[in-house]
Amino acid sequence: MGTWIKATDAAIYLMDGGYWIDRIDKSPSSNNPQEQVLDVVAMAAWMMRTDAPTAMVFSLGTGYPEPPPASTAPPPTATGQINDDGLLIIESFEGLELTAYQDSVGIWTIGYGHTSMAGPPTVTPGLRISEAEAERILQQDLKVFERGVDAALAIATTADQFSAMVSFAFNVGVGALEDSTLLRKHNAGDFVGAADEFLRWVFAGGQKLAGLERRRNAERALYLSQDYMIYL
Repeated sequence: MGTWIKATDAAIYLMDGGYWIDRIDKSPSSNNPQEQVLDVVAMAAWMMRTDAPTAMVFSLGTGYPEPPPASTAPPPTATGQINDDGLLIIESFEGLELTAYQDSVGIWTIGYGHTSMAGPPTVTPGLRISEAEAERILQQDLKVFERGVDAALAIATTADQFSAMVSFAFNVGVGALEDSTLLRKHNAGDFVGAADEFLRWVFAGGQKLAGLERRRNAERALYLSQDYMIYL
């Protein structure tokens, strides 16, 4: 985590989350028109900062847009905990069920989407819990997915990006996130490409589900710090 360097066709950027906080423009080479020259002195100064970059990502020739500059107040970075927006997405789409039921692929579920795979309690037919127990189980389950997402990240990540990925992992599993193109593109700094990957995960049991489409759109919107409420 922390600041990092993104090298693109246009420039070299010092990044904080999905936004650049300083940049070095490339200059045409005086000897070879196919070459571009960087100011190495300026880059060396980055390494002397208190928040010196910890990683470098190359995204040359991808055709993706250049990253946006940071505003006077950069977006908050992830703290290892889902934010209120991500929590609202999870609670809205999981719904609250106090009696055990089978989900769309036959897995026994209770509370806010709790399954036995997330840990205790084991969900069996006929199990009933209180609303307070459901809230406690949800907070317990979230810690598993927060740790899983945090461990999978290789670059500084905004709170909205982190929370969207926790919601995603809560639904499909941390293992699926770890193996996903979504995570690979995010860790490469391709946030536009990563956002679009959410929309591929809309199938359950071989069927495209409208509820999953709405959830993925909401997660994608949150990942991009856009209005996700229209999908709830």
